[in-house]
Amino acid sequence: LDNSGVIKNGLLQQDARIEDDLRHAFQEALRDNLSQYDSSKDSLGIELFVKADSAAGKKSKPDNIKPKQDPKDTVATRLLFDHLHIGMRSNDDATNLIQSLQGKRLQLKMELPNALLQNSVATNITVTTGKLYLDYADVLQPKKGNLRNKKNEVKTPREPSKSECTSSTDHVHIAGLHVIPNYVSVQEEQMLMAGLTGPHAPWAPPQLTTTGGYIKRRVQHYGYVFDYESSDVLRRDDGGSNDIFGKGSDKSACPALPCMDANVAEMTDDEVEKWTERAVEDVKVWEALAGVIEKTRRFDVSSVLSEGDLNDGVSKMSLDEGTKQTYPHLNQLTINEYNPGEGIGSHVDTVTAFDDGLLIITLNGGIVMEFRKAIDDGDESNMRKLVYLPPRSLAVLSRDARYKYEHMIVSRMTDTVNGEIIPRKLRVSLTLRTALTAPVFDKGIGKISLAQSKVPQSHLPKYESKVFPPRWGQLSDAALANASSTIGDEKDSPVDRSDLITPETESKHVHAVYDAIATQWHHTRGKRGVLWPGATQFIESLPPGSIIADVGCGDGKYFAEILKHSYVIGTDISEPLLKTAATRGDDADDGKRKNIDGPQYQRLSKAKRALSENPSVAVADCLHIPLRSNSCDAAISIAVMHHLSTEARRIRCLAELKRIVKVGGRFNVQAWALEQETDSKRKFHGTDLLVPFNAQPKYLQTQAKSSENDDNSQQPSSAESKGKGVAQMMAEQYDGAEFDSKKNLVVFQRYCHMYRKGELESLCERVPGLEVLESAYEKGNWVITCRVCE
Repeated sequence: LDNSGVIKNGLLQQDARIEDDLRHAFQEALRDNLSQYDSSKDSLGIELFVKADSAAGKKSKPDNIKPKQDPKDTVATRLLFDHLHIGMRSNDDATNLIQSLQGKRLQLKMELPNALLQNSVATNITVTTGKLYLDYADVLQPKKGNLRNKKNEVKTPREPSKSECTSSTDHVHIAGLHVIPNYVSVQEEQMLMAGLTGPHAPWAPPQLTTTGGYIKRRVQHYGYVFDYESSDVLRRDDGGSNDIFGKGSDKSACPALPCMDANVAEMTDDEVEKWTERAVEDVKVWEALAGVIEKTRRFDVSSVLSEGDLNDGVSKMSLDEGTKQTYPHLNQLTINEYNPGEGIGSHVDTVTAFDDGLLIITLNGGIVMEFRKAIDDGDESNMRKLVYLPPRSLAVLSRDARYKYEHMIVSRMTDTVNGEIIPRKLRVSLTLRTALTAPVFDKGIGKISLAQSKVPQSHLPKYESKVFPPRWGQLSDAALANASSTIGDEKDSPVDRSDLITPETESKHVHAVYDAIATQWHHTRGKRGVLWPGATQFIESLPPGSIIADVGCGDGKYFAEILKHSYVIGTDISEPLLKTAATRGDDADDGKRKNIDGPQYQRLSKAKRALSENPSVAVADCLHIPLRSNSCDAAISIAVMHHLSTEARRIRCLAELKRIVKVGGRFNVQAWALEQETDSKRKFHGTDLLVPFNAQPKYLQTQAKSSENDDNSQQPSSAESKGKGVAQMMAEQYDGAEFDSKKNLVVFQRYCHMYRKGELESLCERVPGLEVLESAYEKGNWVITCRVCE
């Protein structure tokens, strides 16, 4: 040991026995440290398995790689192990270990072996590990008897699987396989991620697989559905019917493919690019997706052909003739969401379902895709290849890569790319394909090959729409035009929707969330008495004695300000929030009032305080306010309209505010703005988002997930709650809630629509009899004041 307690490199080289003793001491220290993650009965403990070549002292690395040296150390140090395997007693323990220690360092108190004590006065030292990267290892147990290969040679038991480096297959070339990095911009990626995983994302209902189970990952289909049960594309009927409740049509009634303007065929590639850039700047998610799809249809793959492809006869011929390798007939889009650790089995996309050319765009998290030759052509030099698909890249699978190779994604937590271990992140993939008409076979002949079809297959028509956001049961623009021309009565129109029906997005991500967090919301917002300045100024500008409707009043935090000079009637959709306003007088006497209600109530007279203790409130939807027309002098609606998920519902809300306010009266509306200040913690990459709310478990009430029969609600059993904290149990009881293990909080997702500059004003223009008096920006919010006209 040197003076700082670091083991000298030279000493380890001199005595291999001492090195082995040190490794053993290190193992024991590590085992003791990790024992806290063992929850087995009788504390059976964990096991450490060390491969023979895992010790850094062995010749497992090239000679030109020098040992790592910390600038603070005076001598070079060596790792005791490059890697080792940890054996846990249960899957839960293994999961907890990975979640707790991923990317962290450990400090281990290591007792020195006897052979070293003569060289040091210390009996133990503290060792700090490097950053830990943990992943699941699938240990393959050998069957009874010796395992033999095709040559009848005895095979040794396989080592636990690990992430193989992509560099090991760099020499393999697959014709028709291309990866184009940075295909979409950072801004496009942020925009698409916000929309495709946001509240308006049209996720497909659960889909069966060929084995009878359900596909685990979340999937979206546009244009045509790919049916995992039949491994085929679901072709729509000739009439274009898309009634999701119709007989036999529910599985194929996916959203139409987003498309650009009608004159897209006349636009140049540069114009398409600029159109997409404007959509991104305007934060129009689905328009941006339509632009990316059109750009991909026009993308010339021949412009990026590798040198290896130039040796391929087909590619060279196309280049000599000056033709482009594009895919203008792309008509089907499947979006997959892969969480870290998820993958997909080895497969070739059904030949009779899709034409040549699979184009895959990767967003947010990169992944290693593995290709294995599916057709034996006698060439064993390129049987397998590992390809890294980085974020924002485009992968093109054509010719051999499309038909001769299966592709797959191995389920694991990390990938190894050119020697670097990359932890996986959430990945969203966009797979664009060209769906084909159904093949026609002779009787007695199964679907063996495309060539056996009696009738040549052709491309299915593009099923597209410019109506956003996309939804299941949506008609294409062509089908909609046809339906409109044959239906005379407007009320029977297929696009007729009622804005009074609450969408699931709002009921699940607004109403249910505020019902759950009502108590915490009141304690952390209402009791502090923090009011938006614009709303306060509007209230103060009203004549004394005014009757003011507070639509979406929540816990009534504006009541005190209104009651100084006027009177208030409050409505809100959340009964638990209203109860915090209506039961204010039940919690404490006047001596404790300050702690119960906040400082704003201390300034009220006794008469007004009596009104505040028993306010006039009603549970009501802001789209159907239970007040007579022209009954109020003014109204406010603060932080309400950004929770309305469709444009029709936003217009309806403004119309209701106009209806209840007298002619000549005013109302004030405030909502979150897309444009945030530079120093704001809020940064929005889309207009429709799910914004997390971190709830403390002490404010939540125990409940069952299903509310169909509250009388049968049961507390979780001791077996179900074993090893779980309160926050985790609470998260499991609330539908849609998540458990944040790092912060030990329950996370709810709130739907919010972020308004662009001028958007509120444009909505008001569509309500007859409204005049916008004032429009302003205030601390990340847009504020408008409207007057009701004759």
